[in-house]
Amino acid sequence: MSTHRGNAALAVVVAAAVSIGGLSACSAADDASPASSAASSTPLNPFEQQRSDGVTALLDQLSSVLKNGDTAGLDALIDASAPAGFRARMHTIASSFAAKGDRDKRGGPLSASTFSYRLAPNTGSERLLGADWASRLEAQGSTDTWVNPVELSYSLGGEHSPGLAEPVVTLSETMTFARYDDDWKVVGDGTLALDPTPTTIASPGPAEVGPWEYRGLAASDVVTAGGVSTVLSYPKTDVTVANARKILPAAVRAVDEFWGDGWQRRAAVVATGDSAEFAGLTRTKAADTTVAAAATVFSRIDKQARQVIGQRIVLSPNAGSLSEPALAVVLRHELMHVATRLITAENAPLWLTEGVPEYVGRRGTYREFVDAAPELAAAVAGGDVPKTLPADSTFAVDSDAARVAYQSAWSFAAFIADKFGDAKLKALYVGVAKGGDTPTQDAAIRSAVGQDKSTLVTQWQAWLKEKVR
Repeated sequence: MSTHRGNAALAVVVAAAVSIGGLSACSAADDASPASSAASSTPLNPFEQQRSDGVTALLDQLSSVLKNGDTAGLDALIDASAPAGFRARMHTIASSFAAKGDRDKRGGPLSASTFSYRLAPNTGSERLLGADWASRLEAQGSTDTWVNPVELSYSLGGEHSPGLAEPVVTLSETMTFARYDDDWKVVGDGTLALDPTPTTIASPGPAEVGPWEYRGLAASDVVTAGGVSTVLSYPKTDVTVANARKILPAAVRAVDEFWGDGWQRRAAVVATGDSAEFAGLTRTKAADTTVAAAATVFSRIDKQARQVIGQRIVLSPNAGSLSEPALAVVLRHELMHVATRLITAENAPLWLTEGVPEYVGRRGTYREFVDAAPELAAAVAGGDVPKTLPADSTFAVDSDAARVAYQSAWSFAAFIADKFGDAKLKALYVGVAKGGDTPTQDAAIRSAVGQDKSTLVTQWQAWLKEKVR
């Protein structure tokens, strides 16, 4: 086994699919999230109505100047006392949409289809600024301050309008505003309040963020079978971007060949240049980038509309060291997660939901079994044949068993395809991915291939021994 092959295997086998709500494998939201609205069932009094109207007008202006990359217009909307970090963040967002910028050869500025801030309902009592902040703003002539949740609704778009067609994504945060006569300014985020606890219900862990939160964002459009896909990127990803653009159309076709055309057949791919970008966009730990090549994330699933909201393939900095063929394996694997997201239950077993994408990713890329599964081949050759299909716990990206787990899952999928054909393997995925308890999943296996799980595992073990002779 060459060093290059071993490194490529490590980068590929730990590619994970994660829900933006937390690290998981091909997980799905339990229910569609309710639509947000700034409207309240209780009529506003005149003071509250003036507040709402004034800040709504400010947020409309803020949305426009950010979306157009207008930094001068942005400065006119930010309070003079705004924290430097908040001001810098707003400028970073604006620069993502600005025509000027050092994007190397990675593409142009992002042209979002939709980008709009609005007031969100405040479900708790009004939050007040700390005494120091209140005094400072009053000394500047402010007659009122307000800390309130806001929502950003956006559709990603691409380098050119309309770009990637996707459902609207909604992000939540809290902002602080100050009034000067009839005008309002943005002062900062919710951390300026006495109690920085968010007033809206949010998932635990780091907040979901848009790609414009990191400097140097570039967008490049690629035509794939389902329309325009977009490749977003950051500095130090020139090679990854060039390879991804070249690979993406064929990778979509490869998924079509196995899964059919009943999926969107387009995607957003984000190439990150450092661990902070990858961790932020996937809401994982920065340490995970030491082994991960990619993660597929999504904001939520709207089951009623049968739509996956905010689905992204995020490439880690490690993707920059992959050869073009190895990156193609990663993208085909991740695109299978995109294709299967809607039908994959949260409790579907990882030997299925990682094994089948890995099979699609690796099809036609190896001559010998050992090329695709070096650690598993070594274990089998030494007499350590897997006794069962890998448990979910063995797929953790920081686990020593992760390589063997992914390779075992891949090999079981390859065995099913070899013995029964790709159509049966797809049927197995569709049936077992519905989840359920063990008897339900076992029944789905028998329905798909006509044999029970125990018999298949025995046959798979024999197949493994044959492959490593």
